Amino acid sequence: MSVDSKDQIDPENGLDLLSVKRNAFWHLWKRRGLLLVALIFLLIPLWGTFQPLFEFILFAISLAALTYPVFYRPISRGMRKVFPKFPPKRSSEFSAILSTLTLVLLMLSPILLLLVEASKTPQSFGNMVVSLALGEDEGRGILLRSVSQRISEMRSIYPRLPIDEGKAVQFVENLLGDTRQFSGSFLDFLFKGTRGFVAELALALIALSFLYAHGGSFVQQAMKFGGFEKKEVEIWFKLHQKITFRLLSDTVLTSVFRGLSLGLVAYFIGGFFFLPVFFLGSFAGLVPVVGSAMIWLPLSSLVWSKGEPVTALLLATVSLLLNYGISRFRAGMGQRLHEQGAWLSFMLFLGIIGGLLSYGPQGFVIGPMAVVLAYGLIRFLSGQSVDKSQMY
Repeated sequence: MSVDSKDQIDPENGLDLLSVKRNAFWHLWKRRGLLLVALIFLLIPLWGTFQPLFEFILFAISLAALTYPVFYRPISRGMRKVFPKFPPKRSSEFSAILSTLTLVLLMLSPILLLLVEASKTPQSFGNMVVSLALGEDEGRGILLRSVSQRISEMRSIYPRLPIDEGKAVQFVENLLGDTRQFSGSFLDFLFKGTRGFVAELALALIALSFLYAHGGSFVQQAMKFGGFEKKEVEIWFKLHQKITFRLLSDTVLTSVFRGLSLGLVAYFIGGFFFLPVFFLGSFAGLVPVVGSAMIWLPLSSLVWSKGEPVTALLLATVSLLLNYGISRFRAGMGQRLHEQGAWLSFMLFLGIIGGLLSYGPQGFVIGPMAVVLAYGLIRFLSGQSVDKSQMY
């Protein structure tokens, strides 16, 4: 045997290095193969465990992705300024709870609007809120009557509106009952699988609070593990924040302002009820180009049919002018919109409609989340800087 071949022999077991490497390779992959098989077997109970929770988790992730820059980051930044010596982990958890409560108050705003319109004085409004919070029949009856009356008003203005008054009132009544008996309804959901809106929403909000507190750090660690530099991680968060604020200003706030303007015009000029037109106008404001016309055109036609053509023309003219002003104001809120901005708005509208058709009410959040994240990932992977003026 030559000297070169002797150098290739392992002195411990007498094997050449090629055989040692081959044995080490198979030993390594036997261990990995065993772990892979164990993981495949674990996928079966994991799927059975998380499959009933999939909708809640998806809804919570969607809420977190859309509201993280809007609610959590400003509150967390304020907490660090006000309490600089507070432990970072505790500060993030407390900020997550405050952000979740803020979101819950925003979600309750339609109910508060119904109570405001049903009350005649601030004192009576306070009494109704206290009565409703204590679960008394008086406050619940006032809210249910207000819901029934608002739906009747909507149907009187738009007879073909696909809203069942009885089902809507029954839903609100069940919602109030589940909220009052929250512990029982939640336990009933856990042990019997009886689905209820309050139990589902509570589970989603619990997950949302956790995602607020730890979701950002998880994304950062995942991106760093994937090989992204710290600067690239910061670029992604800035990009996501800008797209989310674009969604808020260009879609949500614009539709709310359009609904508000239509409601005021309908109330002061046409003599219609404010809240029904406001709610319908805000929803129809999501539709590009012709959304507002779906509201003011039937109102004008109804006024015209009553023999008041001047009032009908005035209502239509003021509605058009206000919608044009809102569109100009939206364009001036930030950077000028160009073709990509118009396409993003249209895709957000399709995301909302598609999400509603696929997931029901939860799709109002899930659909835009999918569009926003997909658009953000495409822009991020394209390598364009978030600091460019034509980002959208």
